Amino acid sequence: MTIQITGEALDELFAEGLERGEIVDEWNGVEGRNEMLPQFGYGGGSSLELRNGLWLELEDYTWRNDMVIDFHHDECECLTAKFYVSGCVRTVTPHVPGVSEDYLEVSGQNSLFFLPDLQEWEHSPADQRQQIVKVGLEPEFFRTFSTGFDALPSALRPLAEGCLTERLYQHLGTMTPAMRRVLRDILGCPYAGVMRQIYLEGKALELVVLQLAHWLEVDQKSLRPNGLQTKEIERLHQAKEILTRDFMHPPSLLDLARQVKLNDYKLKRGFRELFGTTVWQYLQQQRMAQAKHLLSETNMTMIEMTHAVGYQSQSHFSHMFKRQFGITPREYRNGL
Repeated sequence: MTIQITGEALDELFAEGLERGEIVDEWNGVEGRNEMLPQFGYGGGSSLELRNGLWLELEDYTWRNDMVIDFHHDECECLTAKFYVSGCVRTVTPHVPGVSEDYLEVSGQNSLFFLPDLQEWEHSPADQRQQIVKVGLEPEFFRTFSTGFDALPSALRPLAEGCLTERLYQHLGTMTPAMRRVLRDILGCPYAGVMRQIYLEGKALELVVLQLAHWLEVDQKSLRPNGLQTKEIERLHQAKEILTRDFMHPPSLLDLARQVKLNDYKLKRGFRELFGTTVWQYLQQQRMAQAKHLLSETNMTMIEMTHAVGYQSQSHFSHMFKRQFGITPREYRNGL
């Protein structure tokens, strides 16, 4: 038998089960533990807030029946690193650029995703142990670091810098031996109390670093067949530095290509491949980041603000700001 249910309905049944005393849901201020509703399966999970903006979730459960669950991700969804230790699930996730709508997550694989305000369906088989480890990274976590975002995979940098508005799903294939070792350490944590929290925080961060390093390695391997040589990659980084420094008065594409000694085709194609965005889009990201800073830290008028970030038209500036952040500059300032 297959049970179809929404995530909201499942939450309501969970709350009713708590009231009847059928299941346990504990919270000690740092770690929460919960149990599966007995009519649906057995097992449960735990969630730990390791520090502001960083959490760890451990799931270990088995469904009694085949399940199809209709989930809705919140608008404030965070970046999530997911590791499938055992089990599998078929997921239908529409409207994510570059990702198949229907894909399978299986034991031994890992992924990284940022999917705010999205509907998806998970198809889970009966009588199969699902053991999953997730690490959540909220925007405030990245704000604890002021520099060094260039070391991240290119598609992730806008999120770390507070500029990412598009959804992201990165399937990273089979877990590396180093990831498996850290996962074993997490699941077999021998400590309790504050020592458990400190230990798991270190392991969660190590796991994320290993995943990001693996992503970078995959990216580098994929670049080689497309014709980007080491010298060209260095010149593309130089082009990015010029755009970052001179975003107010950027050179034309041809001038930029001459400065870094690339032809304009190689500059356009290579920039997108290496950094996950076009030259024009990167300029807009820099201008919008500066606009947010000026809105927060100065009393500039909207006309002054428009010119300060390189636009001639206030309506165009307002349109681009809303396209990037979902609200107008005035609404952003009023909400501070």
